Amino acid sequence: MTRRLLGILGILGVILASAAIDGRAQIGLADFERVLSAIPVTASARALTALDQALRQEGFPASDVQRLFERLLATSAAAPDKEAVVLTIVAALEEDIPVDGLLNKAFEGLARGVSLGSLYQLLQQRLRILVEVRYLLFGKSIFRVSAGTTTSAGASALPAGRFDALLSQLGDAVGDYLESGGSPHDGQSIYQNVNARLTNLRGTVLVPADVDLVLGRVGPEDLTRVVLAALN
Repeated sequence: MTRRLLGILGILGVILASAAIDGRAQIGLADFERVLSAIPVTASARALTALDQALRQEGFPASDVQRLFERLLATSAAAPDKEAVVLTIVAALEEDIPVDGLLNKAFEGLARGVSLGSLYQLLQQRLRILVEVRYLLFGKSIFRVSAGTTTSAGASALPAGRFDALLSQLGDAVGDYLESGGSPHDGQSIYQNVNARLTNLRGTVLVPADVDLVLGRVGPEDLTRVVLAALN
């Protein structure tokens, strides 16, 4: 009986310890406020408003955003350069654009020692691409909707997580193509890059039906317009 009791107490201890760790791992608005103040970000009120809204949304990568801000704080760059990168992420949140791809690109740039000025320009271009890709999907009647929302006939309503995954991967494919030196006027090559990326992620990161939906409605000319609008 004593052994059984000790066993139960041991299990409870593990559960409580895990809960404590999870609690410490959660990122709250106060954590963001602390690092933004330390950078310092002059537009902190704007940033905190966007972050507060984002924290209420399922799937928001709060720990990754906080980690990026901490990395920026640790650099020796000037505060305005740090703030410019922070506000690019904030702008994406304000536009309801998924930030996963932007975060990955930011971490990659920091690891390579890219200057914050150059990183800012790169992230701005990526953000413009994501905005234009979202407009393209909307134009093709592919929408991001919440549960219970009704749409018009012929429209394809995707749950937020699936739509955001598509948007992120499309944006990354177009962005990677441009950064590799691809011509913004070569729609066929842009399409091939997009097709290859989505097909490669079909059934893993992306739902197969969603990949088929995009590739069936988006063509080379559409992607050329996206790129030119983002570069304009």
